[in-house]
Amino acid sequence: MHPEAQEGFVFFEEHTLTNPYDFYDCVRQSGPIVRIENPHRETYMVLDFDVIREITKQPELFSSRPAGRNLNFYPKAVAYLKEHGYGFSPQIITADPPLHTVYRNVFARVLREKRAHQLRPRIVEIAAELIDNIVDEKECEFVMDYAWRLAILVIAEMLGVDRNDIAQFRRWANAWVLQLEQPLSEDEMLECMKNIAELQHYLVAALKDRVANPRDDILTDFAAATIDQENGDEPLSLREVLGMCEALIIAGNDTAVSALSLGMLRLIERPKIAERIRGDRKLIANFAEESLRYESAVQNNFRSVAEDIEFHGHKMSKGAQILLCWGAANRDPVAFENADQFDIDRAGIRKHQSFGYGIHACAGAVIARQELTESYCLLLERLHNIRLADGLSLADLKRRGGAVTHGLERLPIQFDVARR
Repeated sequence: MHPEAQEGFVFFEEHTLTNPYDFYDCVRQSGPIVRIENPHRETYMVLDFDVIREITKQPELFSSRPAGRNLNFYPKAVAYLKEHGYGFSPQIITADPPLHTVYRNVFARVLREKRAHQLRPRIVEIAAELIDNIVDEKECEFVMDYAWRLAILVIAEMLGVDRNDIAQFRRWANAWVLQLEQPLSEDEMLECMKNIAELQHYLVAALKDRVANPRDDILTDFAAATIDQENGDEPLSLREVLGMCEALIIAGNDTAVSALSLGMLRLIERPKIAERIRGDRKLIANFAEESLRYESAVQNNFRSVAEDIEFHGHKMSKGAQILLCWGAANRDPVAFENADQFDIDRAGIRKHQSFGYGIHACAGAVIARQELTESYCLLLERLHNIRLADGLSLADLKRRGGAVTHGLERLPIQFDVARR
């Protein structure tokens, strides 16, 4: 059957988004690219590891800029953010070269290797503090009590903001992610815009303070960032700086929380691996990488077709939507031997696509890896016999899923305390 003649697969529904791997196994049999049902746009899902890489290397054909209206487009909501905030800021994730190259260079300077290594001791201190907070109870709800607190406190540390603001930072970050991933009513979208406007005003005030009173933090680096031009350096616009700060807050919060929580679930599922790691801490990095591959916190990203093309047997129209399915690529049986098995000894363990690939690969991957490895190191040192809370089974755990991200809603655990 010709690819255009086959019936589209249904992907954008709650059950599939929250539990995508059976879906991937089913549709993979139809080829590296499949047409999926979408009443709004011609849409294709790419599941093949190598084909995704091929697409990411051709931004001139597969644009990161959205074609057509975004999810949850409500003119009233757009107008609200313009009037009460600073409007939708330019985002690196939806930029193409040459603008993307400019933004990427700024991120590379701000999130430089030196800054990442400076952050490592603080990540260790924050992780130890959070473990101290839960250890006496011998139980916790890991997502809320550890993962999101660590992620948001690390962001606060990076930006140099007050710890007292972390609760509202979480609310703001959640609003950003929600309006990108879930269909919302106009009233729900307006509530998101209210939160985003609050975040923008908070960041603008903080950026103005950094201009007047520079500190040794990333917010100061963003405030001072410039674009290299032929005739000298040109400052970034306020909206461009806002977009970069917002991107850091969103990515550093939501995806880090999911990656940490899914990694903890792997340790609970596989106590023998936990014991191996306790006996050989060099395995922690491998465990973190395999956890990222096995169940990806970022399942998908979008591209749009820049012109009418035929690609791997599909005639794609200009403006068609492409779903780059990182989660499926990370289980591609051609790219990974025994792809559905969790194996911390596998060859090429870092070649997964959980941080993306190509020019849009995650700029903060070094920091994300530090959060994971330092967390698992301390958690395994302090907590033993980590298990689900009494009365819970693996089948009881619920995933949350959207068009892009994936994770656990809750992870109630119990543990024994290691003797120190």
